Amino acid sequence: MFPLILSTNEWISMDKWHNIFLIGFSGSGKSTVGSLLARTVRATFLDSDSLIEECFGKSISRIFSEEGENTFREAESDVISEVMTVANTRRVIALGGGAFQTRGNRQMIMDHDSLVIYLSCSVRELYRRLTNNTDRPLLQARLRPGESKRQALQRQIATLLNRRRKQYSLADITVSTTNRSPVEVSRFILNKIKELDAKSSR
Repeated sequence: MFPLILSTNEWISMDKWHNIFLIGFSGSGKSTVGSLLARTVRATFLDSDSLIEECFGKSISRIFSEEGENTFREAESDVISEVMTVANTRRVIALGGGAFQTRGNRQMIMDHDSLVIYLSCSVRELYRRLTNNTDRPLLQARLRPGESKRQALQRQIATLLNRRRKQYSLADITVSTTNRSPVEVSRFILNKIKELDAKSSR
């Protein structure tokens, strides 16, 4: 269990943001960092992929293969919409890697004074974290002539990352999780939140 990373005398006011959304590629650390952040700021932690799996009663990979990506994306938007309508609850929400690419999702999130945090990570580190994970439908890459499985997966990660980078860059805070522990990443985020709070109160 991770420790609380803020002491009582340095507590952060979260009145401005009831919803903190973590975006980024699969394997960037959204669930781990999100859980730690939520515990530290006394918020509820939610993972959109987990909520969708609970709703369908099957894994993300099975939803993709049996229901199709469009059905998954619709469920993703429904989850975000439902989260936004719950009042008077402080939440930290980890979104699936492609959720922020949908314009409607971005508008819902950014129009409700939510704080958006992008967890960036290098292709090499993402490969290391995802290489043994077979439950990522969009990471299934066909081998090109003379290409190894490692090269194919790294190519697929780089392709998707480049496709999503423009939307990811819209986040209020960006932090690299490469070569950083979840506690270090969370500390960085909380310091950035304190800076934003200070600027908004001037």
